[in-house]
Amino acid sequence: MASYKDEWLDLLLKQNLQGWLIASDRNHIFINVPDDQDLDTAMQTFKTLLGGLKAKVKSKPTKLGFFLGNSTDSKFYELT
Repeated sequence: MASYKDEWLDLLLKQNLQGWLIASDRNHIFINVPDDQDLDTAMQTFKTLLGGLKAKVKSKPTKLGFFLGNSTDSKFYELT
């Protein structure tokens, strides 16, 4: 079975998030949003999206961090 982070990555990549680039490293998922999108609004959209997708994740939950940002700023969100 896929790891918790891998399941989240797969689910996020299947969403229609215009211009959002999604990638991961060993511990976190990184999401780059276009500079013309308000980062606070993008973070709210992201949190709502996570709430809707949470039931689809089958792996045992572990702590997972998400970096959401653009070329000027970034924010961190953690699922526990």
